[in-house]
Amino acid sequence: MPSFLWDSIRTMIGRRSIRFLSRRTAFTQGLLMPRSKILMRSLGGTIALLRATLRVELLHGDYFTELQSRRVPILFALWHGRMFLPIDAHRRQGIVTMASKSSDGDIVTGWLENNGYRVVRGSTTRGGSEALRRMIRHVRTGCNVALTVDGPKGPARMVQPGVVRLARLTGAWILPISFSSARPLFFSSWDRHLLPKPFSRNFVSYGEPFPIGPELSEQAAQSKIAAAIDHITEEADKAAGISPPS
Repeated sequence: MPSFLWDSIRTMIGRRSIRFLSRRTAFTQGLLMPRSKILMRSLGGTIALLRATLRVELLHGDYFTELQSRRVPILFALWHGRMFLPIDAHRRQGIVTMASKSSDGDIVTGWLENNGYRVVRGSTTRGGSEALRRMIRHVRTGCNVALTVDGPKGPARMVQPGVVRLARLTGAWILPISFSSARPLFFSSWDRHLLPKPFSRNFVSYGEPFPIGPELSEQAAQSKIAAAIDHITEEADKAAGISPPS
């Protein structure tokens, strides 16, 4: 599981609760429930409680609606450290995303599926090529996809080449998306993950969409995607009135 998820749960429900929930099984309603299901439900419930307190404004949301009206396949591109509210903003839309094949990935997968996402299992180190092929098939059947383009383990804010291949092979348009919060909690993880504090004002920002044309080299395409996400992240930070740590 990404470290920010553990940090988020520890912050909001406490370390003693985590120690209790981390036991391998628990007796619930007369049945033995696997640890992964307990943690998935705890994660989902905690995030839902936080989400209910937040005020969220969209910046340039018309970029998304325009692509929808044109029926253009969309590849939501976001930084790993700024995924929290972009994921929430597009629940129940059947978007395809990726989670690792690890036991912790089981927890993340359950949470994403409960929020209406379709999950392909894999990573850049284990099963990544097969996962990419499956995502390509999903896009070609009319699905939109979302990727943390510097994930799953970084380096932070460096676009992985698989993103470019996916966009180029499917014709999906890159739609940069990010967010910021007026009351941020930044974690000391590799991605400097941002979690909004309860009752805060938040901004989800979209960038101008673009395709990956044949004239762009892989490196040029990666740089263009990174610059676009950085730009809207800075825009969201400015709207929130914050200066994030470097």
